[in-house]
Amino acid sequence: MRTTRTFIAIPVPDSLGAKLTRLQTLLAPDLPGVRWSVVSPFHLTLAFLGDVEDTELNKVCRTVEEVAADFPPFDLLLEGLGVFPNPTQARVLWVGLSGPGLTVLHEVRTALAAALATAGYRCDETFTPHVTLGRLKRSRDEHPDLTRQLNHFRTWAAGLIHATELVSFASSQSHEGPEYGSLARAQLRGKKRRSVT
Repeated sequence: MRTTRTFIAIPVPDSLGAKLTRLQTLLAPDLPGVRWSVVSPFHLTLAFLGDVEDTELNKVCRTVEEVAADFPPFDLLLEGLGVFPNPTQARVLWVGLSGPGLTVLHEVRTALAAALATAGYRCDETFTPHVTLGRLKRSRDEHPDLTRQLNHFRTWAAGLIHATELVSFASSQSHEGPEYGSLARAQLRGKKRRSVT
C-alpha cells in the first residue's frame, strides 16, 4: 500500500520567508548545533497526519476544503523567538505568531482537528502556533542555554501573514533533506462569518 507523508499548513509568503532566513543567519554563529529549516515554503503547521494511504488523500483534502470554506481570511503577525521545550533544553527553535487573527486561527485549528478525527486522523492535542526555524541536534552532554538569544530577539518581527488558504502538503525525503509539494489548496471563504483582519 503506497502512502504519502502529509501535513496541513498555512504557508508563509516568500517575502517573509526571506526575513526568516536572514534571522537564521543572525543566529547561526552562536548556534553551531542547529539543523536549520531550508525547505521552501516556511509554514505554520496546523495538523501533521504522518503517512496517509494514497487512496485516502482525496478524502483528507476534501475534509480540509470543507473546514476552510467556513472561515474568513485573517491576519497574523510573525514575531518573537521561542523554543521547545525550554531555553536550557531546547530542541526546536521557532518564531511565534500573534495579532488580530489568532482567535480565528485557533478556531480553524480546532475545527480542522475535529473534522480530521472524524475522517480517522488524529492531530496532536496541544497547539502552539509557530514557524520552525531549526532543530537542535540531540546531545546528552551539551545543552546550550538560549536565554540570551531569546531575550535579544524577543521583539523581532517579520511582518503580517494574510492567511487566505490552508494547504495540504506532501513531505518526501531526498539526499538534500525534506521536500514539500502541494497536494491541494483550500480557500478560506468565510461562509459562516465575516472577514476578520
